[in-house]
Amino acid sequence: MIVSGFDGTSLNSQTEKLITEQGIGGLILFERNYKNPKQLKKLTEDLQAITPQHSPPLFISVDQEGGRVLRLKEPFTKFPPMCCLGKANSDDLAYRFGLAMGKEMKAVGINMDYAPVLDVHSNPDNPIIGQRAISSNPEKVARLGCKIIQGFKDARVFPVGKHFPGHGDTSQDSHLILPQVDRRLESLEQIELIPFAKAFQEGLEVIMTAHVVYPAWDANIAATFSNTILKSLLRNKMGFKGLVMSDDLEMQAVTQTAEEIPALAVNAGVDLFLVCHDISKVTKLQENLIEGIERGDISHKTVDDSYQRIIKTKQKLVGFVNDEMILEPILEENLKLAEEMRSYLIE
Repeated sequence: MIVSGFDGTSLNSQTEKLITEQGIGGLILFERNYKNPKQLKKLTEDLQAITPQHSPPLFISVDQEGGRVLRLKEPFTKFPPMCCLGKANSDDLAYRFGLAMGKEMKAVGINMDYAPVLDVHSNPDNPIIGQRAISSNPEKVARLGCKIIQGFKDARVFPVGKHFPGHGDTSQDSHLILPQVDRRLESLEQIELIPFAKAFQEGLEVIMTAHVVYPAWDANIAATFSNTILKSLLRNKMGFKGLVMSDDLEMQAVTQTAEEIPALAVNAGVDLFLVCHDISKVTKLQENLIEGIERGDISHKTVDDSYQRIIKTKQKLVGFVNDEMILEPILEENLKLAEEMRSYLIE
């Protein structure tokens, strides 16, 4: 139930302990883990190789969107931001982008990408979403977002739709502070939820939550910890059956203590906890999670339900590690696609 950041560009004892002793379910890559594609492929292969016998593969993930969110630099394709796809308004281009990005990731052993952004760019003063969003039109975000998702899936990489239930109308950066969206319920349903609802119909299997408060649904707590938003809305009303992943729990928007986070998040409906940087916090989170179960603050059934969803999703990764793709011709082809997308940035 934990996806962790880690240090180094090769397998080390600290990372090995996370996998073999602590049994974490996935890892997230950053610039600190990358020198070149050959090194990265060796790293991902080594990480998967030490997964305990009879355990499913690790989620090996990265935040690679295009635009300013590109964790893997050259020679990986420098795709422009997703707003290009909204300006192009082409289903074909959106699909080819998802497929292209997915193929690059798959060629180096990455099986999960934190994209596409399904937030609707409804606030021009938004400091964190902006050009990362496909469009300010929810129907367009929904349609093109689904094409990106299909491209990723055809490349056999899990796309992660973010940030549920919608980060597009915030005026503050959740990396720095806890934002609040004061839009009425009807407006939220007609704008923010449209892309997610369509993506669920098209088979999106993983979403990332927003560390944002939505008083129309829950006045007291951010979506990541809201039973009303993640269970009543997401699971029951919208019928989402896949995995719910938190955004990074080290962001300043998370005001809860390390002791409070596990019970709040699990009981709200979070399946996967994302901790990007401090491995000591991963260990502390795991200890608090176990203690919460032992005390009865977290139900065994809720944890088991998450476990079953994780295993069901990971079964689709079997054989992934040995499914080779050659990166160089992919990069050559994707360079042309990036230029085609970039042409839509010109007003």
